[in-house]
Amino acid sequence: MEQFSGNRGLTCEAIMWVGDGAQLVPHDEQHAFRYEVRNQRGNVIGFINTDRARQHPDVKWERSVLRDGKIEELVGKYATVQEALGAF
Repeated sequence: MEQFSGNRGLTCEAIMWVGDGAQLVPHDEQHAFRYEVRNQRGNVIGFINTDRARQHPDVKWERSVLRDGKIEELVGKYATVQEALGAF
């Protein structure tokens, strides 16, 4: 599975995929809609996700961070996963 690397040693990897009816699409990068963002130590620090199919022409990616055990949405929408990772 593809993994993206960004600034400051951050990486992200797909963790959720679009379902196709009752079945989950195999772990295909083209169907991923949520990524975990990890720091250099391997700790999850946030997420990158979208609310529509990657193939949709209006797809935008959003970021969120983990703070004190809670997920907080960050401002900004990005055209690609790599662009969203670069904004962390």
